[in-house]
Amino acid sequence: MTPGLTPFAGNDYLGLARDPRLAEACSRAATTHGISSTSSRWALGWTALHQELEESIANFTGLGAACITGAAYFGGAVYYSLFAGSGRTVYCDAMVHSNQYLGMRAAGLEIRPFRHLDVVDLRRQLAAHSGPPPIIASDGVYGISGELAPLAELAAAARAVGAEFFVDDAHGFGALGASGRGSVELCGLAPDSTLTVLCSMSKAMGCGGGFLAGRLELIERCRRSPTASGSAIPPPPIAAACRASLHILRSEPERRVRLQANARRMRQALAGRGIAVVSEATPILGMVFADEHAAAAASRHFAAHAIAIPYFKYASEPRENLLRGIAKADYTEADLQRFENAVLSLPA
Repeated sequence: MTPGLTPFAGNDYLGLARDPRLAEACSRAATTHGISSTSSRWALGWTALHQELEESIANFTGLGAACITGAAYFGGAVYYSLFAGSGRTVYCDAMVHSNQYLGMRAAGLEIRPFRHLDVVDLRRQLAAHSGPPPIIASDGVYGISGELAPLAELAAAARAVGAEFFVDDAHGFGALGASGRGSVELCGLAPDSTLTVLCSMSKAMGCGGGFLAGRLELIERCRRSPTASGSAIPPPPIAAACRASLHILRSEPERRVRLQANARRMRQALAGRGIAVVSEATPILGMVFADEHAAAAASRHFAAHAIAIPYFKYASEPRENLLRGIAKADYTEADLQRFENAVLSLPA
């Protein structure tokens, strides 16, 4: 990022990436455990810090068990590998994150996308389904547009056909829901034996790595899958920081209150200038411009006002006229006023 610019993009929704409590936890763990995990969980990489983190995540999510990974991006490969050779079909939202498509293809599963956010199209396809119980897959929050998936309706469709239900909630976990459990909580889904959630610890948690959470039997298989068992886990300092971050998620709900208040204020400023955003439900501001050139020009305009909102063509978003900004919990009044002034002076 260009020096002197305040970030109004990225994924640090709660402003925890620079929290001194996380840095302190990192430092203590680096002194006692070193800075590298050195190996996988089944070799010599596993420590009491990792065990405590997994147990804390399982308790926090209420989903039974958790499996931490070196990056959330591995989640699709870990999850779908469990169903390789099963003859299962995956009915997925057409715009699920690329980690899901990579996992499905690597596992050799049949993939049948349904129209983006369209439960009616999913039900139409499920009515013609034959073979083993399918898997239904969606993102919880779509990371560029900020759209919230209709998870309650998708879960009902999954239950009706006895399907597994997989949700990539990398952008929802920590930022959404009364207690920070993400889009699953926001949409009112109760823990269910068919539900598996993939979450990131590098976004709202401000740390690194990811995890899968779900029923114990499935999570035990995740832990022993080649992708999870053969790859490095988060280094001990990061595991310690993640546990500290999880404590903050529990104990400081006011961060999410500020996050949502800041998001509303920023959306109001944009609406006052006639700039639509794709979704009103999340802290992601997918600003809609006439075309990619106008979106790129708006990015340059924000930079001239010391605001960093980079424009580039997003791999997981086909709409090239979107400029992705975010709200954060730790914006100051001066930050928000600078954003409002920049929006007011955007060229027509």
